Amino acid sequence: MNNIIKENLISIFCYNVDKFIFSVLKKVHFSNHKNTSVILINDFSTDDTLNEIKKFIEKYKNENIEIINNKKNMGYGYNYKLSFKYAIKYNFKKIIFLHGDGQYPPDQVKKMSQLLDNNTLVYGSRFLNFFSVKENMPTIRYCANRCLTIFINFIFRKKLTEYFSGFRGYFISDINKINFDNLSDKWIFEQQLQFRIMNKNLKIKEFPIETVYEDQVSNIPPVRYCIDVVINAINFAFINKN
Repeated sequence: MNNIIKENLISIFCYNVDKFIFSVLKKVHFSNHKNTSVILINDFSTDDTLNEIKKFIEKYKNENIEIINNKKNMGYGYNYKLSFKYAIKYNFKKIIFLHGDGQYPPDQVKKMSQLLDNNTLVYGSRFLNFFSVKENMPTIRYCANRCLTIFINFIFRKKLTEYFSGFRGYFISDINKINFDNLSDKWIFEQQLQFRIMNKNLKIKEFPIETVYEDQVSNIPPVRYCIDVVINAINFAFINKN
């Protein structure tokens, strides 16, 4: 096994993002992230996502990208676990997550990587950029985000500005100490992991990012997700504290 510690792994989740993925990869490519590798997890896309990825690799001769093709749609949490295991196996120091639909800024990866030197979890908060989030986030999402964030802050006694940004980075040696394999394979994984990090009093850092909503289509059932967040927050705050 290669024991050389590598700096950054960028994991990009892709599910039916053929309209966006080429542009996302182009921004990552030209952001010149040193000591950084990229994995693309294609979660059984049924559109032209895979061909767009191959087109990019061929055009820019980028050999620092690995494609992982799931044989069926495995879910958000499964892909998170897959990414963590890849980072651990290949000795990466940090892992940073982007979405293939272009919601989150590849040009902020360097800043996130720097902040991860002193934190377990770092994420870009849209609510630290108040005017951007008010102008660009749909009203129903804004209200749901604020209500759930206030609730989570109250029961965990925290003062974070949001819990639902998908632009996140983790310090791998800390994550390796957390039993993440028994968490959900679904969307709620991200929150379950953050609740575990908070229960262990590990360091979390937010920094401001722009809010981007264009014609991306969310695959999250909103009502079910909100219910799951509340149930899991109560569970991890009062019952399952380990």
